[in-house]
Amino acid sequence: MTKTLSERIALFTGRNKNTGKQFLPAFIALKPDIEQALQDGWTVRQIWNTLHDEGRIKCSYQWFRTLVNRHIGDDRKQKLRTASTKPAITDQDGFRFNSTTEKEELI
Repeated sequence: MTKTLSERIALFTGRNKNTGKQFLPAFIALKPDIEQALQDGWTVRQIWNTLHDEGRIKCSYQWFRTLVNRHIGDDRKQKLRTASTKPAITDQDGFRFNSTTEKEELI
């Protein structure tokens, strides 16, 4: 008797519980090295290729990229936001340019 597709999927899923959580400890252990490589200008793909070839990371590139975005990407975005905050430009005549609109000026 042939099993239905749903039954075969349930059997396959039960045997292969690959959720990606087993890759997180290795990634966290390598996080300082990965951050440093990103600051040095290497791409995520180059970092993954090297670590994967060395056997230090066993996950796919897509999963590695997800881990980078979750655990390093937020830190990098926050640093970029704080670094890009520029003070208002002031002219010698007292003209002040501010790229943000203030509600008081609109009324």
